[in-house]
Amino acid sequence: MAQKKVGEESRKTIVFHIVESLKSFDFDVLQTGSNTYAVPIVEDGIEGAVEIVVKIPKGPRDGSGYDPYEAEAAYKFHEDEKRKKAAKKAEKEKK
Repeated sequence: MAQKKVGEESRKTIVFHIVESLKSFDFDVLQTGSNTYAVPIVEDGIEGAVEIVVKIPKGPRDGSGYDPYEAEAAYKFHEDEKRKKAAKKAEKEKK
């Protein structure tokens, strides 16, 4: 028997809950790839879609593994830096 990929069962469970949750709010959920789902939307008469990609990250090549808490902190830091830069630019343009 082939070795299971780490996280495969958890991925299936999480995808199931995501899909069922969206369907409970009357959204159509279309599987458009092996790990990709699309949710058709209409806003102000304009059609579009929200695409959801589900993946199991492996982490850096040094083998330390993916740390979702570290990734969240890095994202928040990056977004905060962008906000500060935008605020600084807006303040400079006021002068």
